[in-house]
Amino acid sequence: MTDDPLFPVLLILRYMHILGAIILMGGTIFMRFALAQVVAGLDAKTKTVLHEQVRSRWSKFVMLASGLLLVSGLINLMLASQYKFDPVFGLSYNMVVGIKFLLAIPIFVFASFLAGRSATAKKFQANAVTWMNVNLALALVMVLIGGALKFVKREPKRPDNAAVSVPARSIASQTLSFERPRE
Repeated sequence: MTDDPLFPVLLILRYMHILGAIILMGGTIFMRFALAQVVAGLDAKTKTVLHEQVRSRWSKFVMLASGLLLVSGLINLMLASQYKFDPVFGLSYNMVVGIKFLLAIPIFVFASFLAGRSATAKKFQANAVTWMNVNLALALVMVLIGGALKFVKREPKRPDNAAVSVPARSIASQTLSFERPRE
């Protein structure tokens, strides 16, 4: 598959990242385009009961997805320092990743407020459809950026064997004599 020694770690991190994105974005798509349409036609008491039941269950998935995305994203960011990347859209790879990271912050915040119980969360939930639209737009931009980043050419900053590729002649113990002088 690949000769990259980090391949198993990178694969696990990729799966974590994709799974987190599927949960967060997929759940928001379902709530925005299916659940919100059904809830709109219910009476106030039924809406309140349904909202609380969905919110209490969904909040656990928001935390799980956010955790998967944050952990895998930050570790990927640290591992990326071992590689040289070609530019992306005329920008440095690190700048594009930084933009992606900055887009992630409001996505996590909005998803948390939409699933939360605080007074601020209640204000967000009063305009849930609008905030879900904003969150989905940001998430779509992130998915598109992430898709482009996957195809950026990368090379290790140093060869795998750089630490041991010293020519034999330059090793001091082979060029210096350690024999005792004869008397």
